[in-house]
Amino acid sequence: MAPCRRIAPLRPSALVPFLLAVGAVCLAFPEAALPLGGPQPVTASIGGEVRRPGNHTLPPGSTLSSLLIAAGGFTDNAFPGGAILRRASARAAQEAELRETADRLYWETANTRETRDAAHPVVQLLRTLAPSGRVPVRLAHPRLLKGSPADLPLEEGDALLVPPKADTVAVAGAVRADSASVPFTAGLPYKEYIRRAGGYAGGADRGDVYLLRADGTVALLSLGFVSWNPAASRWEVTALAGTTPAFGPGDTIVVLRPPPRDLPPEAARELPGILMRAAEIAGAPVTLP
Repeated sequence: MAPCRRIAPLRPSALVPFLLAVGAVCLAFPEAALPLGGPQPVTASIGGEVRRPGNHTLPPGSTLSSLLIAAGGFTDNAFPGGAILRRASARAAQEAELRETADRLYWETANTRETRDAAHPVVQLLRTLAPSGRVPVRLAHPRLLKGSPADLPLEEGDALLVPPKADTVAVAGAVRADSASVPFTAGLPYKEYIRRAGGYAGGADRGDVYLLRADGTVALLSLGFVSWNPAASRWEVTALAGTTPAFGPGDTIVVLRPPPRDLPPEAARELPGILMRAAEIAGAPVTLP
């Protein structure tokens, strides 16, 4: 065995070239370290009905299925259809949307004192509503979710909540028993849920009833012969569209009140769509007092 040779210590004048040489070696093998400015790990939290709730730091490019796998998957009592994903970027966009809608409605109704006063409750509601930052998701078993269009990429700070199974439909808004929970029965019309919640309250607008689904999306339930489509800004023959949207456990039926009396016709037609979108943003039923 050859004897070990003693290496002389580096002089200070030789230290810089030595470090540069080491740096050159490191740069020659970029796989040994994560490059500065490159993709970074993402930390997201998950709670509720999963086996390992908490914060999880995952590799760059991770998705919802990666977070579910890190959390050990669903428990037997999980309700994936009601999962809630909240993220900071969505909250900022929602806040800007509420502010823009409130400002537009204010200026559209500022012509007279009567119209301005009529729009005031709506404008104030939009300006004080807290955005939830919720992003609608459609969860499934991680093996089925992985690689599907519903397998959304994670963002830093995302928070996912998987609620327990639901067996009721909530009824809110202009009903006699506000925020009542009615046991879900397959095939039961939405009007029967309202009846079981005590019926319509005085002043309820029976022609404007919407559904806030457990997944955070909304749909109009009261489809008359014609309905105003706020997205297209036009009246449409909805009687030919078929049956009302299906709903299930964990959903909420919301009964609106008529628009304020002096609200301009165009704003009055737009109001149900504004409140439905506000419900999506707030993650909760939204009605006028």
